[in-house]
Amino acid sequence: MKNNPPEFWHSAKKGYKYHLKFNHRMNSLRKAFYEAKAKADAAELLKILENDNVDYLAAEAKAASYIDYLNENDYDDNELLGIGEPGNQINEGNDGVPDSGLNLIKEFEGFRKQAYVDPLSRGLPITIGWGSTKDINGNNFKLGDEITKQDAAELLLNQCKKNYLPSISKIPHWNEMNDGQKGALLSFAYNLGAQFYGSSKFPSITAVLKNKEWNKVPDTLYKYRNPGSNVEAGLAKRRTAEGLSWTNGTYS
Repeated sequence: MKNNPPEFWHSAKKGYKYHLKFNHRMNSLRKAFYEAKAKADAAELLKILENDNVDYLAAEAKAASYIDYLNENDYDDNELLGIGEPGNQINEGNDGVPDSGLNLIKEFEGFRKQAYVDPLSRGLPITIGWGSTKDINGNNFKLGDEITKQDAAELLLNQCKKNYLPSISKIPHWNEMNDGQKGALLSFAYNLGAQFYGSSKFPSITAVLKNKEWNKVPDTLYKYRNPGSNVEAGLAKRRTAEGLSWTNGTYS
């Protein structure tokens, strides 16, 4: 479970996360973070100099907690900006890729630093990061390859943008959907194929989306869990989460 953020954190986010473009917001937020930490360091040092009774190690630990908070909780840029929080969906930095979809994919694919063989085939495709099977240039991974979380996140975003968004954005009424609804479909597509809509293998979900029977989408998604198979339990959890994303309008 993630710890509560430092007290200054919410004010820093409030002051910066709605401004201009993604990179500008991130740079501003980082600036606010380090400025606040520097002030905290200075304040603690001042207290130490003025009061011999202050525990130096305790004061140093408190000042360092601002950095520890980020490192221990492994926050990425999206989390720092509050992306995925209800009402705060910011997509301009993701080129239209829904944040809820990225969150769902990361949760259910799981991060793997080292390349691994496909569990079913025990061979190809070699996978890494959050379920990625090709690098940024479209080349296959090989056993022995490693990837950082930052590079894996960039790779995931690039693949969603190039390989999935063009297909799923053609689904009827796409532009009327919120982040959680788009995210549910992105996660579904990432798991079962970008071309699912209109396919003979997916008549139920195709029908409810085509007819805009949106209240039926969560239950329809749940049908695609491979009942009776050894992967049903995992897919049931994923389909349930996608349904919640659809219903709640966000997934974080």
